[in-house]
Amino acid sequence: MKSAQILACCLAFAAVSLAQDVPDYGTTHLTYVEIPGAAFVAQSSTAVLAVNGNGLSGQALRVVGGSGPQYFTAAVDVPSGALLKSLRLDECDNSGVGNVEATLVVADALGNVQTTSTTMTSDGSGCDSMTTDLTGLALTVDNNAKHYYVVVSLTNAGAPVVGLAGVVVGYQLQVSPAPGAATFGDVPTNHPFFQFVEALAASGITGGCGNGNYCPDNPVTRGQMAVFLSKALGLQFQ
Repeated sequence: MKSAQILACCLAFAAVSLAQDVPDYGTTHLTYVEIPGAAFVAQSSTAVLAVNGNGLSGQALRVVGGSGPQYFTAAVDVPSGALLKSLRLDECDNSGVGNVEATLVVADALGNVQTTSTTMTSDGSGCDSMTTDLTGLALTVDNNAKHYYVVVSLTNAGAPVVGLAGVVVGYQLQVSPAPGAATFGDVPTNHPFFQFVEALAASGITGGCGNGNYCPDNPVTRGQMAVFLSKALGLQFQ
């Protein structure tokens, strides 16, 4: 087989592989962080915490004893600047009524609740997953000024199973909004790449090419690319 044919076959195979393996990162895809039921802690010292079974077999669920609703919380670990998009509740409830509820809560630095999502409630028909759309809340994560957590309510109604398997938070990465003034003289505010160049500068990934310019049309050397990637990814080795 000629080298051109080999190259064509390799490119075709790569195209098929990429089409079948859609990435879950970047600014155009959703990334998901899972919080298992075992990570939730009780809000009250009277709540009885247990795992359905020994945790090695059967169902790994956060379940409760006693009566009445008992509340549990878990922190949401998502990078600052990300846009929260969805909240999925994975639960088991055979009670016939809604005895598992979940809500996303956003509080300020002093714990004052500012925003809550729509509360999801189980239908009591068994094990299920349900998702609520968070897009309308326009929640851009700010880990410096706010706290993000999920509150789950579990009520033991004497049913065979009422328990929490976990929740899944979907988020989308974003490029920081453009500032009002330009950092580099050759990348003004109306430049098509202004927002992205400013994001690199603000992150310390680039300092430009000198004399207050960025040189957006200059080629990038392999050495410069090494600096860009190492700073962007925070690469280090021992």
